[in-house]
Amino acid sequence: MAPDLLDAYKKMNSSAISLKRISKRYGPKEIIHNLSFDVEPGEIVGFLGPNGAGKTTTMKMIAGTSTATSGTVRVAGFDMATQPEEGTKRLGYLPEHPPLYDILKVSGFLNFIANAKGIPRRLRKIELDKVVNACKLENVVESEIYKLSKGYRQRLGLAQALVGDPEVLLLDEPTAGLDPGQIQETREVIRKFGTNHAVLLSTHILTEVTLICSRVAIINQGKLLAIDSPEGLQKALEETSTVGLVTSGNSTSIQEELSNLDNVLSISAKTDKSNRTKITCHVESDDNIESEIARIVIKKGNLFSLNRQSPSLENVFLRYIKESKDLRNTN
Repeated sequence: MAPDLLDAYKKMNSSAISLKRISKRYGPKEIIHNLSFDVEPGEIVGFLGPNGAGKTTTMKMIAGTSTATSGTVRVAGFDMATQPEEGTKRLGYLPEHPPLYDILKVSGFLNFIANAKGIPRRLRKIELDKVVNACKLENVVESEIYKLSKGYRQRLGLAQALVGDPEVLLLDEPTAGLDPGQIQETREVIRKFGTNHAVLLSTHILTEVTLICSRVAIINQGKLLAIDSPEGLQKALEETSTVGLVTSGNSTSIQEELSNLDNVLSISAKTDKSNRTKITCHVESDDNIESEIARIVIKKGNLFSLNRQSPSLENVFLRYIKESKDLRNTN
């Protein structure tokens, strides 16, 4: 079969990103365990997990900078273990720390990237103007990279990933270091790109996935805990909600006793200047949980207010992480 026909066949018969039972070991330590999911063209998937969950390691295996110990990683139908050059031609990658050449100007660096990606010289100006405009780099295009702020460096990292209009885009914390205005602009770039391409983005910002992602994959300790739309995850865990209260008294003692309740998943607290403490309890559905909380608080101090809030994606995320820890502790 001719190369161009083979390429077309692969596209018709595969996901843009396909992970099948992949694992990654460093010596005796298993970082990724039996991980499987796909990302389709025209889909933006958010990759969520706490620090050390395995997000960056997974991204590196998809990008071809690291290989899976077992399992199969495919990009646009190409096996990244046996056909890494074909796969990498079809993806753009923004690592957590963008690899930039500080001695170059922004224009020179992007031209270098275009050359490395095989873009013909006659087409480079059009291509580079497109990514410079998309990432709002017009004001620094002739500046040396070492002079750029962290926000501009992050935007330049995104621009180099977009060069060549890749089929697959991997973004590891793409809005890190950006101010609120830049974050909004970057989200819009990603949203537009994801209309006709496959995007996998890791982030710690939960609002990001609700705003631009069609699906969310939650990972912890190298294992996939759940993958669904943000709405689907919320619906699946409708019993998870939040009880907020304001109290005075021994805050530490109150929190310790509340954390011992079976239906309390996690607790956060903040004390103001008047020594009133606002406590937020992430809880499972239980008709009596509010009365149990109130009983503990009244016994140890004053209760000024108590209310229950509806589920949020943050509640869902915390629930899955807690369940994975509980399961690990019982094994």
